[in-house]
Amino acid sequence: MDTRERLLRAGIWREAVPDSLRPSPYAHEPPLDALVDGEWVHSSGARCFVVEHTYPLDHVHGSIHLSALCDVPPKEWSPFVEAADDEQPLCRVLTAFDPRQAVFLDTETTGLGRGAGTYAFLVGLGFFEGERFRLRQYFMPDYADEEALLDLVAGDLADHDGMVSFNGRSFDWPLMETRYILSRREPPSDGSRHLDLLPLSRRLWRRALPSCALGALERSVLGVERSGNDVPGYLIPQLYHDYVQWGHARPMVGVLYHNAIDVLSMVTLAARIGGILHASYTLDDAPYRDDVALGRLYERVGRTQDALRAYQAAGDSDRESALARRYLSFLLKRMGRYDEAMEIWRGQLGGGDVYPYVELAKQLEHRLHNYAEARRVVEQAIVWVRTQDTPMNAFAAQGLLADLKHRLARVERRLFREMSALKG
Repeated sequence: MDTRERLLRAGIWREAVPDSLRPSPYAHEPPLDALVDGEWVHSSGARCFVVEHTYPLDHVHGSIHLSALCDVPPKEWSPFVEAADDEQPLCRVLTAFDPRQAVFLDTETTGLGRGAGTYAFLVGLGFFEGERFRLRQYFMPDYADEEALLDLVAGDLADHDGMVSFNGRSFDWPLMETRYILSRREPPSDGSRHLDLLPLSRRLWRRALPSCALGALERSVLGVERSGNDVPGYLIPQLYHDYVQWGHARPMVGVLYHNAIDVLSMVTLAARIGGILHASYTLDDAPYRDDVALGRLYERVGRTQDALRAYQAAGDSDRESALARRYLSFLLKRMGRYDEAMEIWRGQLGGGDVYPYVELAKQLEHRLHNYAEARRVVEQAIVWVRTQDTPMNAFAAQGLLADLKHRLARVERRLFREMSALKG
C-alpha cells in the first residue's frame, strides 16, 4: 500500500503528494496477493490478508508425524497448563487439557516489547479439524488495519478451548491482550488454559543443549531443516516496516513461511514432549536424552517409579553420577526408604559436597538414635569444610560451620545423657 492510498483511506485528500513522501524503490514489485495464495478479508472497516494451509495428520514435519500428538492422553498435560513460568511448582490437580481442541498460537511483531507501540502484524493459528490440521495466518497490511486482524483472531479463539504456544505466556499472549485492550475490546480469552512449551523444553533439554530456542530444538530434537525461504527472526520487524512504508512485499513471503514453520514445529514439539510424558521410562532412542532432567520431570508429575529408573540410569553414568545420586537419595527419603538413601550418602562421603554428611547425621541422630556414629559423621563434615581444596564462600562456610558445631554440641549432649543413663 503506497502513501497516496493510505491518505485516501484515512479520509485525507491532497492534490499532490510530495515525492519525498512517496519514494518507490519497489514500485514494480508484485503485490503480496500475487506472491502468496491467500485472500483479502474485510472487517470493521479494515482488511486483513488471510492465508490457509491444510495438512493430513500423516504429514511429517521433521521426523515426527502431526498425528503423534493425538496419541498423548489429555490428562498428561494437566499439571502444566497453568504454570506461569519455569520456577513455579507443577503438581496441580487440574482438568485435562487437550491440544487437539486448542489453538496453536504464534505471532510476528514489530518489536520485542509488550507496550502500546508494539503490534502483532501477523498471527498464525493452527488447529486440528477432524483428520486434518489447519494452519491459518492473519496478516495486517497496515497499522490502520489492526481491527480486522483482531476480529478474525477472536473468532478462531472463541471456537477452541485453550491455546498452545512457545513462550506465549510471557510474550505472545500478553501482547495480544494489550492490543485488544488498546482497541477498547475484551480479549477473547483469559489465557488461563494455556500450555507454554518453552518451560517444558527447558526442563528437558537445557542441560543437554546450548539453547532451547525453537530453532535450536528444531535442529536437535525435531529434525526440522528450514528452507532458504526462511528469514531470521531478528530481521522481521524491519521487513514489516519496509512493507508498510515502501510496499516491499517479497520478504513477507519469507515471514509467512517463518511463522508457518513455527506453528508446525510447536505441534511436533508437543508430540515429542507428550511422548516423553506418556511413555514409561523406555526412551532409549530419545534425542539428547537427559536422564536427570527426565527424573526431575517425572518426579514433579508424580511418576515416582519412572523417576527412580531415570535417576538410577543417570547414576550409572560417570558424567551425571553425583547429581543423579543426590536426587535419587532425596526421592528415596521422601518415599520412606531411608536405608537405601543412607547407602547412597555413605557412598558419597568424601566427595564434592557436604550434604551426604548432614543427611546421614540426621538419620543417625533422629531416627536411629546412634549418637556416637552421628558425632563421628558431624566431625568428619567439619573437617571436610575446613580442608576443601576449592575454598567455599567465606560467609557460607562460616554459616555451615556454625550449623555443624551446633549439631555436634546437641549430639554430644544426647550421647552424654545416654551414657549417664546406662551407668545409672
